[in-house]
Amino acid sequence: MTGHSGVALGTALALGLAAPGFLDTVAAQVNVRITSIKASPAGPSDRPMRVLRPRLRRLVGYPAYRIVRSEERRCAFHRRQAFRIPGGRMLWVVPKGMQQGTMLIRVKLTDGRRALVDTDFRLRDRGTMVLGVDRQGPANNGALLIMLRAEE
Repeated sequence: MTGHSGVALGTALALGLAAPGFLDTVAAQVNVRITSIKASPAGPSDRPMRVLRPRLRRLVGYPAYRIVRSEERRCAFHRRQAFRIPGGRMLWVVPKGMQQGTMLIRVKLTDGRRALVDTDFRLRDRGTMVLGVDRQGPANNGALLIMLRAEE
């Protein structure tokens, strides 16, 4: 990761770019899970993170991952939902539609009034997207990762 503020990583484990032509599905809602994870240069990893640890280590370079906060809820299409992220940040999520097993989701990560991310993502059903937020402190003792998982 680079830099000391803002979003340092915007990557996905199953991600594409926004595409036109997405349609609402018969289901009026989708399950959205937001998990905030502390990535550290040392220490243990939480049991649920052990499976993802090799992939996350290749992406962000840290060997240890601990879940700080996790929240799942049903989100209606075209309705904005706010998820609290550690450090006073907010993640705004708007499911926009489904097409051929792919979900279009609007994501906006804010730190106060400043937008760190404001974009649309295309995610396979049950896909996971990972955002990395700045390194934590001048000693680079870790970073905050935000995992977004969506399922119809």
